Amino acid sequence: MATYNYCWPYPLRLNVLLTPFRVVQRYIDLNSDEISDLFLSAQKVGKVIEREYQGTSLTFVIQDGPEAGQTVPHCHLHIIPRKVGDWFTNDGIHKEIDKSNRVDDEERPPRSIEEMAKEAEFLRQFFNNNNEK
Repeated sequence: MATYNYCWPYPLRLNVLLTPFRVVQRYIDLNSDEISDLFLSAQKVGKVIEREYQGTSLTFVIQDGPEAGQTVPHCHLHIIPRKVGDWFTNDGIHKEIDKSNRVDDEERPPRSIEEMAKEAEFLRQFFNNNNEK
């Protein structure tokens, strides 16, 4: 697998990020194997977070370049479980993602290392030995 997921200190609630191991600024810079791996990983992670967070849908977002809203200079994919009545509108989610990507946002303190470690450990159990529970 050439992609890994991680917790970000400033994300939307329940937002998981996937990023290729090879650091590239834009999606269009990925090779075909990396693109395949990114989206196969997204499918696997999406199934787990939708189920575990009682979602009924998923939002997948890549902001490919500054004019597309990319504020972190490496390719990454947001996966966000959704359900009826969640706290943002379908189009409004893009504004929330824009806010969540700003690493220097003083209005929103970062999550603690402990909080992110707890979330990562919870999700890790579903991917041990490359098997989905």
